Amino acid sequence: MRSFLTPRLALLALAHFTIDSYSSFLSPLLPLLVTKLDLSLTLVGALVALSSVSSSFAQPLFGWLSDRLHRPWFVALGPLVAAVFLSAIGLAPTFQALVALLMLGGMGVAAFHPQAAVLAGESPERRGLAMSFFITGGTLGFALGPLFAVAVVGAFGLERTWVALLPGVAICVVLLAMFGRLHRQARERGPRPALRELRPVVRPLTLLYLVVVCRSAVSYGFMTFLPLRLHDHHFPVTVGGAVLTAYLGLGALGGFFGGWLADRWGGRRVVVRSFVGAIPLFFAFLVLPDVPGIVCLVVGSFILQGSLPVNVVLGQELSPRHSSTISSLLMGAAWGVGALLIGPIGALADHLGLAAALACLTGLLVIGLFCAIGLPSPGHAPRLVDPMAPGGVGE
Repeated sequence: MRSFLTPRLALLALAHFTIDSYSSFLSPLLPLLVTKLDLSLTLVGALVALSSVSSSFAQPLFGWLSDRLHRPWFVALGPLVAAVFLSAIGLAPTFQALVALLMLGGMGVAAFHPQAAVLAGESPERRGLAMSFFITGGTLGFALGPLFAVAVVGAFGLERTWVALLPGVAICVVLLAMFGRLHRQARERGPRPALRELRPVVRPLTLLYLVVVCRSAVSYGFMTFLPLRLHDHHFPVTVGGAVLTAYLGLGALGGFFGGWLADRWGGRRVVVRSFVGAIPLFFAFLVLPDVPGIVCLVVGSFILQGSLPVNVVLGQELSPRHSSTISSLLMGAAWGVGALLIGPIGALADHLGLAAALACLTGLLVIGLFCAIGLPSPGHAPRLVDPMAPGGVGE
């Protein structure tokens, strides 16, 4: 059996690491930006929600376009766009300017993910592990992004965060060199995929979507408000960045471990057990003292994120011909809806306190668990056959 790790997959994971490090660039700098721009928690929640409009809700559009393109231009150029705008957030003189930078940078994030996920999922060996390797690259970048941001600000100051664009420029050059001549032959034959072909898999796809929404809202919410909660408890910004990195880093490792387990247990079982294990740990963070509570939260992130790559593979397997579109729904639109929920959570925190708001947010994990339980068991899930595959039949 050949190794699942090919040079192309390794480069995709590195690119995912790079672009997602910019995606989490904002969170550890929020205490500084709150002071600089005089932001309330409601505006902080609105900031996260608005920035998700481009990075998440634009993904289905790029996914639809990616299913019709023969070369991965979005994969190559996405990191450059994200790096240029997201690294400039320290320059923002107003809340409106900050939103604009986040939304423009988010377009690069949105362009990259659907097409890159399909290329990563085309690994001929151990698809679940290959996808988990690709996604773990992104989640590790997301985890180290806060430390990257804190290091840049510590060295150059908040007004010079733009120096952080260099890794994005470098990875763009490498991607253009490698993928510029890559043809996606499987998409060049036969008719273009039609969205109506997804009707037989609407129910399991909807349940998967809701699972990702619930998980993403909790993950994104704690990522956003964890530095602020620690700051309220008199921890310095550097400690907040380090704890956030631990929270995201363990989540990244959980995603890789979840992909490995999915190849052995099956995807549905991994998804269900990730929610069962995470629920008590997230609630424990809210009621225990600081140090043991943080330990519970970090372990809870490891368990919860175990379902992250599994959801994408389960969705792609429902309809291989729509793999970019489905990836964009599960990695983009669902994440975006989860991020939009952070706005109301911020408003709730202003009125009831941050602890009460995070408790309400954690309740979404219970809803996610019921949706996961409703997923069809292996062997009973509907699946659309790819007519381009050997022996495949069209609709």
